[in-house]
Amino acid sequence: MISVLVLEDNAVLCKKLVHTLSDWHFISKVYSCDSNFEAKNIIETNFVDLLIVDLNVADGDGIDTIKYSKLKNQGMPIIVTSAVTEPSRIIAAIQAGAIGYIHKSDSSIEIEFAINKVLKGQSPISAEIAYILCQRVKDSGLIKVEKQQDILTDRELEVLTLISKGLSNVEISDILEISKNTVPVHVRNIYKKLQSSNRTEAVYEARSMGISL
Repeated sequence: MISVLVLEDNAVLCKKLVHTLSDWHFISKVYSCDSNFEAKNIIETNFVDLLIVDLNVADGDGIDTIKYSKLKNQGMPIIVTSAVTEPSRIIAAIQAGAIGYIHKSDSSIEIEFAINKVLKGQSPISAEIAYILCQRVKDSGLIKVEKQQDILTDRELEVLTLISKGLSNVEISDILEISKNTVPVHVRNIYKKLQSSNRTEAVYEARSMGISL
């Protein structure tokens, strides 16, 4: 059995969430409040196993309570339930100590699933939030998105394009006006870069990666 603190300044949503949580067999006590000030008082005077917090609360940013709860109980799992989708605030909440981020539009079933996951040491994140985070990482350059020219050289791309049209090595050498001995070298390099073992696989892998042939 666990005790849960809900920090939510929308009275209707807070009441609904508290009612839902109170019906779950593994939750013995549900505290609720609408401000960082009240949340800190509850954490100070009661033992709280789990914190569910919104980011937009009556007296500021729920991240303040996340940071405070981590100072009081480093091991307390924290789930954000918020309509906030601004990447910088999502990241700030996670950096402050939240291990889950559930969008408010998610159903109570998904929230229960999220709670079960954090109690097992896992990190539940709504699909919408995960997409936003992935886009942020991608845009920040932390993940290199390879372009066609980063994968194959211009010559290799020419060779593979002709391979996709069913041409032989001899025909490719004639069209590109290169040595017949050079074409197999390009083909081997293409196979290696695309992790394929034959022409059909090479063409398939290239198209799967978005390479136009």
